[in-house]
Amino acid sequence: MEYFTVENSKEAKQTIENIHSADSSKDTVFVFAYDPERSDNVTEHTAAKSMTAIDQGVLDQIANVIRTRDDELMAKLMSVGADQELALTLLEELKKGKLVICKR
Repeated sequence: MEYFTVENSKEAKQTIENIHSADSSKDTVFVFAYDPERSDNVTEHTAAKSMTAIDQGVLDQIANVIRTRDDELMAKLMSVGADQELALTLLEELKKGKLVICKR
């Protein structure tokens, strides 16, 4: 697992392009943002993947309906391999308006 923190969608797109050009296996790449709409927009306009029940787990995805945004992001970050300490650190970056890119 690799994690990248970027300032904006332009940097996110460039980082994702670099990940894909450096690795012919086309690793799965997810983009996280604190604002769900921003996350969806960046995912839609890059080669990132949307998180599905298969990626996160059906029960976690169902639980996200009643979770706070912080809890939802923590669950998603941990489902892609971050331990609790790293997930908390990445969550703080998201709260500052940054984007987190995860390469799996």
